[in-house]
Amino acid sequence: MDFLNADLFSVGKLVGHLSYVLLVLSMMMRSMLWLRIIAVSAGLTSGAYGYFWLLDPVTVFWEAVFVTVNLVQLAIIAWENRKRALSEEEQIVVNTLLPSADTRAVRRLLKRGIMREFKPETVIVEQGKVVPELIVITRGTVQIEKDGRIVGVCGEGDLIGEMSYLSGETASATVLVTNPVHAMAFDHRRLKDFLLRNIDIRHAVEASFNRNLLTKLVRTNHAMTGKKEIPQDAPVQSADMP
Repeated sequence: MDFLNADLFSVGKLVGHLSYVLLVLSMMMRSMLWLRIIAVSAGLTSGAYGYFWLLDPVTVFWEAVFVTVNLVQLAIIAWENRKRALSEEEQIVVNTLLPSADTRAVRRLLKRGIMREFKPETVIVEQGKVVPELIVITRGTVQIEKDGRIVGVCGEGDLIGEMSYLSGETASATVLVTNPVHAMAFDHRRLKDFLLRNIDIRHAVEASFNRNLLTKLVRTNHAMTGKKEIPQDAPVQSADMP
């Protein structure tokens, strides 16, 4: 009865409520930077509640630890954000895979990739064979061939190998370099291990696969209907689309 009759909306109780509201709000943030900032605010508010109203040194101590940990993490984020700016080609990779992610997530993903250069006539993916890497083209173009017939092209910002990454199946088309190509390659197994440990990044990357595949399906329909001319603004055929 004492609990039920307690004044839940006195000034002190409102401060306590605010600390929990801020904590819940921090958990809703998709940006790690804002999550940390709001978590610090929640910790400070809860610490003040414990000091001035609860008179509880245990609460004050652990909220101080909580705030300190988050401040250290904010300092790490700030330090990482001060590192060198992304190159033009790295920015293309980011725009393709993680267009709305924070800088820290972007850099962690880029560390898993390797920049490659491919000379003309190089076969990047061969029909019927395993595709070991996810590739993001950052410069140049490649030709997509299925059963010896050209069905499309891929260029800057296009993905190669995303269908094989998702399904584990072999490539259903061949990818041939037509002019010098630069690309960032991600080993499938290494990328999967990384994304399994980072769910938010995984969701963003897999959403980019869906966008890419959706546009390529349109191009596939053009190719399968036997149209000789494909509109310039039509999306491209996936290199490993079934």
